Amino acid sequence: MSTKANSDDVKRLGRAVVFVHQHAHKIVDPGARAEVEVLLLTGRAMDFAARLRGHREFSGLTHQLVHKYAKYAGVGPLELTNTVLPALKAANILDYTLHTDGSTITHIEEYVGVSGTVTEQTVTLLEALQPTRVDLALLHSVEIGAMAPLGQSQHLQQLVARSYTDQEADDALRLARAVGLNLSVPSADLGEPVIFSPYVWGTKQLSLAKFLTNLPPGERDALLGMSEQVLSTPGLHIDKLSATPALIRSAQSVGLIQAATVQSVTGAGSTYVFSPLLETEDNGATTTEALHLRKLFVAHILFGHEKAAAGGGQIISPAVLVRALINRRRVGPATNIGTDYYLLEMAGVVAVDSSGSRPFLDLVKPEIAEAGLEWIERITDPSGTMAVSLAQSPTTFVKPEDARSADSDGASREILVSSILELRKEMQRATRRDDPWA
Repeated sequence: MSTKANSDDVKRLGRAVVFVHQHAHKIVDPGARAEVEVLLLTGRAMDFAARLRGHREFSGLTHQLVHKYAKYAGVGPLELTNTVLPALKAANILDYTLHTDGSTITHIEEYVGVSGTVTEQTVTLLEALQPTRVDLALLHSVEIGAMAPLGQSQHLQQLVARSYTDQEADDALRLARAVGLNLSVPSADLGEPVIFSPYVWGTKQLSLAKFLTNLPPGERDALLGMSEQVLSTPGLHIDKLSATPALIRSAQSVGLIQAATVQSVTGAGSTYVFSPLLETEDNGATTTEALHLRKLFVAHILFGHEKAAAGGGQIISPAVLVRALINRRRVGPATNIGTDYYLLEMAGVVAVDSSGSRPFLDLVKPEIAEAGLEWIERITDPSGTMAVSLAQSPTTFVKPEDARSADSDGASREILVSSILELRKEMQRATRRDDPWA
């Protein structure tokens, strides 16, 4: 089956690749990783390409910058030169030339979002990497598991209905379960396992309808009200939800809300909540919120407003600041800019110019800031008042798929800071158009 069968297939497959990529760090068995090699590689390559987006207009790209962003996406130098760059070129997502040494990049142009949305380009890239039919069937299995918990026989029937053989469907489901992208639980009623996505349906409540039906009316109304609250005010701090902690955890479990946590260098964190329905709004967008860049941007701006160091350039009004960043493409100078935006720098959303006495914040991906502004305006009044609680500068972003606490050790933080400082030097060098090959 062609990966370009129809536009709905493209959207489903592209989003499924992103889900696989988000899950990649949980696939620890070497044999399982080898079986889904093409899907993992596609995710890393598209993550890398998305980080490059916007640099053509902002500062250009050098060999060093490209390798920095590749590292942040989990792509090493050999894989980058031998596999990722050729595949992205074949998919018309970027173009590049190499020095006669065969490894140094002398010129590169990215076309992320130019020939199609990120979701569509992801599928084009997948085709360039020549997936097997079982690879494609696995992606469909992931998407079916996200749509609804189904009995195993029904799940397999859905795969066969999409033109896969019984054996291909069996192999795909086996592999999806082996790597943890789909889970199963016994069902006495059905007499067979129920297959479902742990990211959408959680591991305790398999039926959202049944879950809501079994709740007392007051709790059911509170949950549905909370779902509406999160949809209307994306980025709301979790403490502001009008429900008990137990109900909030249940809502996360069954997929009514998504929780994303920004963690500080001390491990303390602040959690913001979003509606999963927000991801259905971006099918026609250049980027995809499945990569969570908009959530990442909003969370950092909120931190800069509420808990950034006093006297270092605290954000008075998030909406005013973001509008200025969009209009001018630069804000500052402020001391806090040098410490509070590491993760956004790594994602290629912003760049920090620290060449002067105090750093400036430059906008690389205006579409992320523009989309984030819409959310920020929903949760702030003109004075910027909102409820956010965070202890120190954010250095970890826990995605909705992994909404749990995790400590960062000191050594990891030192490596992160050192890497970011080197990234800034290369960014400034590219901006000055220094000769990168001298």
